[in-house]
Amino acid sequence: MSRKVVTIEDIEIGYQRKIPIIAEIGINHLGDLTRAKKMVDLANEGGADLIKFQTYVAEKRYDLKKNPKAKQFIEWTKKWQLNEEEEFDLWKYAKKKKAKIFTSVYDHETVELAERLGTPAYKIAAFEITNKKLIERIIKTKKPVIISCGMTNVEEIKNVIKPFEDNNIDIILLHTVSSYPLEKIHSNLKKIYELKENFDHPIGHSDHTHGTEIPPMAVACGAQIIEKHFTDSPKLRDSDNFFSITKDDLLEIKFKVNNAFKYIYSPDFEKKDPEKYMRDFRK
Repeated sequence: MSRKVVTIEDIEIGYQRKIPIIAEIGINHLGDLTRAKKMVDLANEGGADLIKFQTYVAEKRYDLKKNPKAKQFIEWTKKWQLNEEEEFDLWKYAKKKKAKIFTSVYDHETVELAERLGTPAYKIAAFEITNKKLIERIIKTKKPVIISCGMTNVEEIKNVIKPFEDNNIDIILLHTVSSYPLEKIHSNLKKIYELKENFDHPIGHSDHTHGTEIPPMAVACGAQIIEKHFTDSPKLRDSDNFFSITKDDLLEIKFKVNNAFKYIYSPDFEKKDPEKYMRDFRK
């Protein structure tokens, strides 16, 4: 199976390409624009290849009719939501800092806002893969999509990506387990193999565990892009801050992931021919 390569900004994601790291700031800023800007700076300093936000309207993000937890989550996310003026301020700041940024969206309205903000790609959360209206609107942008595959099986993923494939939209699939935080023992990294066997799109991993241990293991399983939630302070208990990585963690992950890439692909193997001396012993 030939493997596809997807480009976001100037970053190529796919087979034998260096492994990019997404720092998912999301709403860890808790509605504080100054903290959001600080997180952009820290993610840049930590070597994030891409930085992801979340663009949403709290009242439209959760389904009050179907989800018994919706009311509580609307109350929380409403407090952490940036207004439109703050969104533009943040994106302008991030671009000025040369950060490569994109966002998750949750409804038609926030796609319109994300287009005005200038997102080069979209992330579709695992909770939104059955949101047909959202998917239809994203397809119209013709921009690459990164799709989280939490709570899905292969057949469901095939159904989700078909309209994107039919419209020649670039797709990246992320293995993830939709639990926040996730115990390492439940990472289920073998799912990366399953995704690679069934799809020719780049496959990555969105890791919700504490610490830096899982990303290089995911790369060893075939992940071609890594996403980790990012914070300036894991001491904060709201949103995803308490299990998110810091700048120092990000630097460590970059180091481990880059080494994993080198050891897997061994780019100088043929040129160096480390088996040359022993060839004389073959019978």
